[in-house]
Amino acid sequence: MNVYQALVYETARLTVGPAVSALLRVRGEGAENVPAEGGALIVSNHRNPVIDPISIALNVERPVNFVAASFAFSLPGMGQMFRALGARPMDVSGGEKARRNLQDVVGLIDQGDLVCIFPEGVHTIAHPHSVSKIRNFRTGFARVALEARAPLIPVAVIGRQERNLPTIPPWAVKPFFNHPEFQRGVQWTYYKRVYVRVGRPLDLSGYYDREISRAEISQISGKVRRIIVKLYNGEDLDRFLTGKLPFDIAYDRV
Repeated sequence: MNVYQALVYETARLTVGPAVSALLRVRGEGAENVPAEGGALIVSNHRNPVIDPISIALNVERPVNFVAASFAFSLPGMGQMFRALGARPMDVSGGEKARRNLQDVVGLIDQGDLVCIFPEGVHTIAHPHSVSKIRNFRTGFARVALEARAPLIPVAVIGRQERNLPTIPPWAVKPFFNHPEFQRGVQWTYYKRVYVRVGRPLDLSGYYDREISRAEISQISGKVRRIIVKLYNGEDLDRFLTGKLPFDIAYDRV
């Protein structure tokens, strides 16, 4: 995040933030788990494309570079706003573009930035009522954290009293979101109240300095997802929120 982006981010957080926080009754705990400086990767569940990043931003003191689906940057006005706030695009179709996007995230963390990724992708947002509360994670974030050798911070955004917005029909969606998940249109939800739990940083050093198999990458991804499910449900908080009990992601079961 450059100086201009940081200024826009903090201005929005200090001016618009209090009104949004009051409207959504945003509350949270564990903000002290975010390192005061140095690169780190936040990983969170994701059901609303607007409320989730705003809620995290309001609960984390440091500026956060959010990673958003690349097609969202093509929306009129949205792309300019995302870039002004330091957001980075991610090609959700995979392939070479996605790999380059992930390398961009590694570069940000190496520079000492705080980055947030939503590894459920667009699937839960597209059809929030046809999947579990927290769907399986894509694994790219684990590769990023390992390559950057950065702390991985699990976060649960808990939307309470969910309400459905009107369904956006396919013909209105396709020009902007030409993705298989959106072929039946989109029905977003919003929350009347939001609670954010920021978990203890996960140390991946047990995986450093050796070849990591695809199975181990999937194992890391699965463990992080289960930790976020625990935070979401308010379980095992002595391990994953307060750190009163030790936890080693390389060796301990979740």
